[in-house]
Amino acid sequence: MFTAVATGLLMGMAFGAVLYKVGATRYSRVMGMLTLRDTKIMKFAFMAIATASVLYGLFGVFGVAEDWGVVPRVMPYLGPAHLVGGLFFGLAMGTTGLCPGTCVARTGGRAGDTKFTGWASVLGLLVGILLYNGLKGWLVEVGVIAGQQKPVTLYGWLGIPYEALALVFGAAVMLITFAVDRATPEKSYAPVHERKTLLDWVRGEWSWAWSGAIAGTLVVWASAQDGYLGFSGAALAAVGWAADALGFTLESVPVINESIAWRAALLVGVLPGGFVASLVSLKSEAAAHATVQKHWDGKALARYFGAGTSMAFGAMVGGGCTTGAFIAAWPTLSVGSFLMAGTFFVVSVVVSNARMLTHRFDLPQVQLVGDKVYD
Repeated sequence: MFTAVATGLLMGMAFGAVLYKVGATRYSRVMGMLTLRDTKIMKFAFMAIATASVLYGLFGVFGVAEDWGVVPRVMPYLGPAHLVGGLFFGLAMGTTGLCPGTCVARTGGRAGDTKFTGWASVLGLLVGILLYNGLKGWLVEVGVIAGQQKPVTLYGWLGIPYEALALVFGAAVMLITFAVDRATPEKSYAPVHERKTLLDWVRGEWSWAWSGAIAGTLVVWASAQDGYLGFSGAALAAVGWAADALGFTLESVPVINESIAWRAALLVGVLPGGFVASLVSLKSEAAAHATVQKHWDGKALARYFGAGTSMAFGAMVGGGCTTGAFIAAWPTLSVGSFLMAGTFFVVSVVVSNARMLTHRFDLPQVQLVGDKVYD
């Protein structure tokens, strides 16, 4: 159990640091992606998917995948739940620009100019998980969540060996990502001083390419630890472990074993990962010459709490989050994960653009604030 907890913590810290360093915890970055005006986080995610796909494929081609424990874990097909969960998740993401992993990483980092939004969203995650635990049986009964669940994959449908399709898929995604980089803009946040040394580059915000390659490698490394890099499942495991410690048993987490311990530790590790990354990072040039007073905003706290609840509930129903159903799942060529991630991405894009068009937020102003404080 100790080894499971230790490796889960290290994995969570590493991924939390990457999320922070690439800017995935920035509200301005994510809303820029969802409104298709800043593609950095999109390119990061697709680079991670491409990297993991190619690595899984190569391990399979060379016949060492099983020996090294890097056989991709395919999430089961859940039927309509992927669309329903994607809807709830997309509504939350389009409103706050967060997902379960970035909620925690944001809480561990500087977290913007409004006090405690990260903590409000994390509390919402807890409520969403408890809500799902109470409604899961009913959702299965009415047919939202498939009663008989089994993996359904793209390579199974096509009758193609996984390794071959994974290599082709990874290469195609990588080419598309570089093409997107050539064709679309990326917001630049200038550091406090010019980056000249290797240490300066490490302390600054990282590029999407290197960050994505690291994230994809971590996805494969998680498989080698008999784990799965998904933060909605990690949040469920953490809540189940905490409930067990208090003498309760969640129906969704009936047994506390090493796998549950690894997942729970994965989520816990994201917070110190984001926090340490924030401590050693360079400030932006604007932040070095401006003072941003953090303030209370009851409506913002309620919005983040509600979004956290909707996000967790949607992720539990639909079978994953931006990490678990997208970055870690698309390399497995899971049909259910394609449906879940595709749904929440389309919904979040529609919601965020609707909010911008109705003047619920002003992206240029959001980016100005983001230049002064890590939002």
